[in-house]
Amino acid sequence: MSSTAQSETLARVSYPQKTHEMAEFLTSNLEYLKDWGGEKVLGWLQWFINNGRCYAVAKDGELVGLTLARYVDTEEQCNEHYTDTGGPICYIEASVSRYPKSLNTMYQMVWDDAGHKSKWMAWVRHKYNDRVTKIDMRRAKRRFIGN
Repeated sequence: MSSTAQSETLARVSYPQKTHEMAEFLTSNLEYLKDWGGEKVLGWLQWFINNGRCYAVAKDGELVGLTLARYVDTEEQCNEHYTDTGGPICYIEASVSRYPKSLNTMYQMVWDDAGHKSKWMAWVRHKYNDRVTKIDMRRAKRRFIGN
């Protein structure tokens, strides 16, 4: 094989076991991800992990909560996967909670990381034609964290 052919050979991406566990957790709890296929979910999740936008909670070693967040400038950017401008909207791309208080814990993590700099929190309601819901971040903090 020539050196040119060797340099054009691409390696298959492999993901850590924890990424597989988190992808399975999301896929088994979020209906819209079931049509994506495993590799797409893994790549999408890994993007959040690589960018420090993945917030997970475990109880007795078992994953019980997972939230993926991005920070964008406009509501339209909420629907643009892999867009994170560091903007004033804290967009919750996915959130699953399977244990009491895990949602509060994850949202406290989001708040502590960068959410406290945000003006808004937003999420998409997939069962309502992907409508973006946006609320003031102080209201979101009271609602999801409790203080």
